[in-house]
Amino acid sequence: KRLIQEFKPDICIGTGGYVSGPVIRAAIKLGVPSVIHEQNAFPGMTNKMLAKQATKVLLAVEDARQYFETDQCVLTGNPVRQEIIRADKRVSRAKLGLDSRPVILSFGGSLGARNMNEGMADLLVQSGKTGQFQHIHGYGQYGKWLPDLLGKKGLNLKLAKNIDVREYINDMPDCLAAADLVICRAGAITLSELQAQGKASILIPSPNVAENHNAMAMVNRDAAMIIEEKDLTSQLLCKTVEDLFAKTGRVEEMAANAKKMAIVDANERIYKIIKDIVG
Repeated sequence: KRLIQEFKPDICIGTGGYVSGPVIRAAIKLGVPSVIHEQNAFPGMTNKMLAKQATKVLLAVEDARQYFETDQCVLTGNPVRQEIIRADKRVSRAKLGLDSRPVILSFGGSLGARNMNEGMADLLVQSGKTGQFQHIHGYGQYGKWLPDLLGKKGLNLKLAKNIDVREYINDMPDCLAAADLVICRAGAITLSELQAQGKASILIPSPNVAENHNAMAMVNRDAAMIIEEKDLTSQLLCKTVEDLFAKTGRVEEMAANAKKMAIVDANERIYKIIKDIVG
């Protein structure tokens, strides 16, 4: 309260997270207009507690509206980097040295996810041997053992020119634009980026957070498929990928459905609401 009284803000904005709870609550008590933004399909406890008293509740996904007991909800989407929105598939493929074969992009976050890396191993080996797909995979900080595992499974990464395995994907706008299919977690911003680029995906939600709700928002709109981590095996992943590409037009259909979900002007929507409140 003391900090807010000293700073005298025109508006306070919270984006979930327990840290923002006390700040927004104090601002509301002091009569400062307050806005909260919920980036997930299933709201966190902090935003659910603050929603009734907040001036506006900004939603990234329409599915979240049902969990808020207020009529002050507005659909804005999640802000997505312009580099992601503007990236062009043809230009990005040329930049990455990729040809016309299908491109798979997979990653499990900057730290890496052991189960995802293990599940991806046979798919990478299979792609390396058949040459059917071009595959970019980011194994993360704690997945440095993956190249050795691939070698033991018979994949020579130096010879397999269609396989790009690296610790971290630092050119995500180009890799995402170049991809036909993305295999990844179901974090809110990641899904907003998939939608902005219009990409078919196989989502493997983290079992430690409420990512299933985010994933299902896309699955229910036929924009993605889901494999829960408890069910993840190399065999299931390989079969799922094979089945998707075996059915003519299926990947493109999912991609088009993902694109329909995209909100690429979230920045402008959020700014307009803030400006209207401040006056």
